[in-house]
Amino acid sequence: MNDRPENRSTDWRRQRRSRTQRSVEEPLSVTNGDTQTTDSKNNTLYSLIEPALDAVGAFGTPMVIAGIIGIALGLIIVAFIESMKIYGLIVIIFGAILVGVIAIIYFSTVTAAFLSRTGRYGTNSLVMLAAFLGIVLLINIISFSNNQRWDNTATQQFSLATQTKNLLEDLDQPVKATAFFREDMASFPDVVRAQQMLARQAKVEDTFSEFSNRNNLFSYEFIDPDINPEIARNYGISTYESIIIEAVGSNQTNLITRTDDLYSELEQDLYTSILVVSGQEKRKIYFLAQHGEKNINRTDPDGLSTLKDSLESFNYEVEALRLSSTAEEVSIPDDAALLVIAGPTADMPETHKDALNKYLSGKDSAGQARIEAARLIFMAEPDTSDSFKEFLAQWGILLGDGYILDKERSDPITPQRIRLSSYNPVAPEVQQIVRPRGIPLEISFMQGATSLFVAEDGLRLPVEIARTSPNSYLIDDIERTEPVESGDNPDPSGIFIPAYYIQAVGQVGSPIPTSAAPQHQIAQMVIFGDSDFATNKFVNSGSGESLFLNSANYLLGDFSLISIHNRQTVFREFNLDKNEYKFVRLSSWLFLPVLMGLLATLVWWIRR
Repeated sequence: MNDRPENRSTDWRRQRRSRTQRSVEEPLSVTNGDTQTTDSKNNTLYSLIEPALDAVGAFGTPMVIAGIIGIALGLIIVAFIESMKIYGLIVIIFGAILVGVIAIIYFSTVTAAFLSRTGRYGTNSLVMLAAFLGIVLLINIISFSNNQRWDNTATQQFSLATQTKNLLEDLDQPVKATAFFREDMASFPDVVRAQQMLARQAKVEDTFSEFSNRNNLFSYEFIDPDINPEIARNYGISTYESIIIEAVGSNQTNLITRTDDLYSELEQDLYTSILVVSGQEKRKIYFLAQHGEKNINRTDPDGLSTLKDSLESFNYEVEALRLSSTAEEVSIPDDAALLVIAGPTADMPETHKDALNKYLSGKDSAGQARIEAARLIFMAEPDTSDSFKEFLAQWGILLGDGYILDKERSDPITPQRIRLSSYNPVAPEVQQIVRPRGIPLEISFMQGATSLFVAEDGLRLPVEIARTSPNSYLIDDIERTEPVESGDNPDPSGIFIPAYYIQAVGQVGSPIPTSAAPQHQIAQMVIFGDSDFATNKFVNSGSGESLFLNSANYLLGDFSLISIHNRQTVFREFNLDKNEYKFVRLSSWLFLPVLMGLLATLVWWIRR
């Protein structure tokens, strides 16, 4: 007795044998010639391809495994490797062909497996697994295509500055970065140096990736100058770790060289280089000269060459301004975006004073309204010349007679040097200066700073940038290091202001405007009671450089540029008390086992 149903599923080989046996056992009917002919043709066709199908079917399992691996690998390539997408599609097609061929050869077996009770459960499981994997893959594709980073460091050291983001968003021509790094670091003789070079290369690549994610017009590649010496020669590269920024259309290039072991100025250098190669106009900053001011070209401790280099790295053009001493009338150049007067000690002619007054009044060389409002950074000293004191007094700014000694914050060894750390925490006008990206400046060192006083006459809006402690004194003798606190002639004491931001609409005695003044008539000034903090000797001590650069960038309206420089790594220790530590330890031990136990109980309850 045969209890199997007659319509039992069989594969192609069994079907062929069944048809062959029936054709031999049953007599051929004369009236069924078409059927006879068709069966004969099919038997002949099967006889021809049977050996090939048997040969292929013998490798069914390896082919299915290879096909599945190929499909999975192809999907990964298509999803995550844009440059190899075509190869990923080829791999997917090849894998699908392998699986499809085996499925056709064993079609009836596969169909029966899926239609049986076990097969239906297996099919459901496969569908659920495929859905899960599909969702995971979709989430990864979306996240990969929309790459976002969250920077939780105190100084936002892994984030691009707003100005950089704006520059990249406005980029309208292809820019390419070519970094020349050594590839084979395993053979480098100095292991420590090799690790440092790898760390720098990783930072450069990460920064490039951030730039590229912002705009696909920015591209980059890494080249080993030893392997590709011709490319290195074409760019004039002779050392490792050099970077070339190139405007693809115009072939304008700019070289970036490493300034320190951490590439700490990389973003700033890239920003400047993109500005240079894209042909954006440089704004001019003039430093007044010939009145005993500090020199921007001197490299000695009292010079300002370091500050000049920093300003030029922001794509500013920095020049010394020498006004004629013989001409009857002189003027500040019309292209001056910012004028800096750094510690003048000699008197200036009346023609120079008139030129400064005309400049702050918003008038150009022809006496017409300036295109840009006047911007001034004045760095005073206790020995500032009388003519410059008179000029400042005309604009309602008075200099203290002597230097500030802060008993709480002055240097114990050199009392004339104050450690400025109390910056204005609330005034919105100066937050970009003293709290870039919401992070307060560090200590700035001012050597022999004097106090500033501003007239309150309705013609100017003064906002203090920093102040001293209440335990401060104004000493009129630079050689004296101890204040006179009592007697007939004590030194003035209290809180003193060594830095101001001021908006002014006229000189002292000018009519008070009854309506809002035009923009070109509003002079913006940052006045410091010291110039030493910006010199080569002190500019890199504490936040001296940042204090000046932030002030310049703020006056020039480059607000986001303020946050590019001087981004430092801050160590933030996570401290736990005894009870907190015990909680974390027990949680790590018990959380996962308890969670798995609860899930197991839930599954048992559902299936009981």
